[in-house]
Amino acid sequence: MSTFIHRFRLVCALAVLCAQVQPVCADDVNVESVSKTELVFETDPYYTDVDLNVPLTSKPIPTITSDSESVIYRELIKDSLIPRFMVLEASVYPVAAISTYIKSHSPDLYRQGEIGHSGINLFESATVGFQEPWAVSAFFGNVAKLKRPNETHRGNDYGYTGYLFSAGNRHIKSNTLVSDNWYEFEWKVKGKIDRPDEKLSWSFRIGGRFNENKNVNDVTYINLHRSNLDLRYSFLEWFENANYELRMHFLQKDAQMVRLELIAGKKVPVKGWKFTPTMSIGFVWSSPNEYSGVLREIRGNTTTLLFRPSLEF
Repeated sequence: MSTFIHRFRLVCALAVLCAQVQPVCADDVNVESVSKTELVFETDPYYTDVDLNVPLTSKPIPTITSDSESVIYRELIKDSLIPRFMVLEASVYPVAAISTYIKSHSPDLYRQGEIGHSGINLFESATVGFQEPWAVSAFFGNVAKLKRPNETHRGNDYGYTGYLFSAGNRHIKSNTLVSDNWYEFEWKVKGKIDRPDEKLSWSFRIGGRFNENKNVNDVTYINLHRSNLDLRYSFLEWFENANYELRMHFLQKDAQMVRLELIAGKKVPVKGWKFTPTMSIGFVWSSPNEYSGVLREIRGNTTTLLFRPSLEF
């Protein structure tokens, strides 16, 4: 635990160095005054977090004015080399954490989640994509305000590009907590648009995870995620009002793929409702080589059905 705390202190100390670096701004975007340090709290049954947003320089935040996702991605990546913004975050994954607690403290209740003799457990299907119950992280990168052409709406629509350092002290395998001081380093492009008629979020990242527990093998991963809710489109528009996610893990020692997650979800917007029902399904395939020693899966390759209902407000 002391090693974990020491590493996170080192991550936070990087903010002091980053604060002395001058950023490079895009020439073809507008700018507005930089925001002050702010505390942001977001709740979700699958991901709840508290963030401290800290500008590292007095330079203004650029505004990307476009209704094209490809243009937004291009502009975000263009100025991603030198960080000028920091976000410190503490996060917890309530459904995943509660499921591990139920399995260890109420095994009879956990077994009630099994569907006949299918081998499917609803608790595991709802949490299979989460490999940790909580985490702390520090993001160093750039931020841009996102705006449509000729738009008067003023919302908290931002895009981020930069480097993320994360750490934790527990790993989840089959809804069982495993002691493991782990840390990650990744480069990512993410953003969120929240308008009266549209909600859009995306996250594209590549990184590496390192584990002190030698039974959890170190991996390099790629993760692509996009979620869209647009009231201007009907339910039958499959690319809209949907969410998609792809995640792949490769062993660092030989690049062998040991984990594949594929998720697709559909949102059902109903006029007049303040929330939108969402249903995501998918699967997680894993190789026994994802783990070593006592954690190695003796059954060989495993495939777990993912079932994740939710409400989007």
